Amino acid sequence: MIIKNKNNCKHFANNNCILQIIVNVIKHHTCQNGLHIITESNPGVKTVALNWGVRAGVATNNRDGESVLLAELVQRGVRNLSAKEHSDALDLHGVNRHVSCGVEFIRITSVLLGNRLSDAISLLGAFFLHPTLPESDLPACKSLCLQSIQSLADNPSHIAAVELNKNHLPAPFNRSAYGTVENIKATTIEQLRQIYADVCVPNESIVVISGDVEHHWVVNEIEELVSSWSPGENTKIETSPATGGTHCIKQDTSQVHLSFAFNAPDATDENSLLEAVAISIFGGATSGRLFTQVRQRRSLCYSVSARYAPSKHYSAVRMNAGTTPERAEETVQVCLEQLSELKNGITKEEFDRTVQRMKSRIVMHGESTAARAMALWGDQYALGRTRSLAERLKELEGVRFEDVNAWLSQREFGEITFVYVGPEELNIDKNAFCV
Repeated sequence: MIIKNKNNCKHFANNNCILQIIVNVIKHHTCQNGLHIITESNPGVKTVALNWGVRAGVATNNRDGESVLLAELVQRGVRNLSAKEHSDALDLHGVNRHVSCGVEFIRITSVLLGNRLSDAISLLGAFFLHPTLPESDLPACKSLCLQSIQSLADNPSHIAAVELNKNHLPAPFNRSAYGTVENIKATTIEQLRQIYADVCVPNESIVVISGDVEHHWVVNEIEELVSSWSPGENTKIETSPATGGTHCIKQDTSQVHLSFAFNAPDATDENSLLEAVAISIFGGATSGRLFTQVRQRRSLCYSVSARYAPSKHYSAVRMNAGTTPERAEETVQVCLEQLSELKNGITKEEFDRTVQRMKSRIVMHGESTAARAMALWGDQYALGRTRSLAERLKELEGVRFEDVNAWLSQREFGEITFVYVGPEELNIDKNAFCV
């Protein structure tokens, strides 16, 4: 039950306890050039978090690796400032920031004091709006990207994750944010400048600011910043079928890293929340079935988990385990057995415990402006709308134990993509990977 009060709060009555959630004001604005601006005003904090993304990720270009280099090169100076001068100016205002390249978007994420936003917002926007893209810095950017690829050799679990996406997702959404050695070496400054002109455009771009902000001020500031930012054509991505299957990556190691993936409801699917509860029960915590059955009771592995990642499209559940060569085959068998057993339903105790844990996570994320900016950005991208903390909690309140079991009773996990990294091939029945 949700009870509104007069102090811009909501109370959630649950298990004889009252949980008070401050209802922060979320507002939307769309600029004439197509840029989406979203703010969440929280006067109870002193920080603001900015999350700004342009649809220029690795899936949006013809050659894998170009966007990775572009994300690095936009940090090498803006307008009349060198890279060091730009960095020093951001540091002067206490801006904690990061530029990252993902599958669909290059994003700026930052956190700073609210009273510094007026000085810092133009400096942050300059990464996308006014990068100099200096040719002299391209060799250094290539070197950093190549080092990141080389670093994978020291992280077998990450190798497995990259290879899992490569085989489970349709191209070009299966590309990694590392790029490839060949394309990174071959990319020219002319190519990067053309990509910037083509895909770093306001339409399909989203900027979210959460925390100690006032919506109208943010809109006025950003509107002025992007007044000369012209829209381009919406990016159309042609896909090809996923490879799927089982894949072994041999590496001389004393461990074996196992990674599984199977399709799941997209974020807009009405069953998305039911899937989230079910997979959290399955492998989302130390009280989950995977941890209990595979690690604690059988001591087959040192780590095991499963996570549902809902998105706009190509959503998936990913399951991971780390074990030894001697226990790898049994670990795979038990993980798949537990996944099959999940279709028989969950218990009321598991349901209550998991829903309460999910609520706690939502509320705790509400304490962080960075987490709220990330959540709002993800909502706008995947759903085309945003949700407050109170709305997210209300959605969980509406999930019934019977509905989760009804969903699982007819859930077909389908073909499972399986990738493992270890010293030798495993003897596993491939028919077991259809649950």
